[in-house]
Amino acid sequence: MGPRLQYTLELPPEMAQLPVPALLLQPLVENAIRHGLEPKVEGGQVTVQARREGESVILEVHDTGVGKANPPGPNGFGLTQVEDRLATLYDSKGTIKFIATKPYATSTRVCYPCNNLPTCRPTPPP
Repeated sequence: MGPRLQYTLELPPEMAQLPVPALLLQPLVENAIRHGLEPKVEGGQVTVQARREGESVILEVHDTGVGKANPPGPNGFGLTQVEDRLATLYDSKGTIKFIATKPYATSTRVCYPCNNLPTCRPTPPP
């Protein structure tokens, strides 16, 4: 996509050492580009965010692409693989949610527990 693709990574330094399960984030970014931005003549922006919420890791991928009014029909291969990976690793504690944030934007949010990760430390009080 060349200059049609812009991206931002919002990754706090304190999360730099937290491992992300293999093939969890890549399919989400790929879907944002392939289904959101690539069809849009002028391209757009992908933003990847990571943060802690209590004992959970939250990963979000936002795009400013063509958007969807509702989540697409049955999940494609990439999202199905992410769902399966979350279920295998975290049971019902790992979730994925597709969100149509605006008429021309989508987000995918993944949440999984960090308490079983060796480098996950409790969030210090403010």
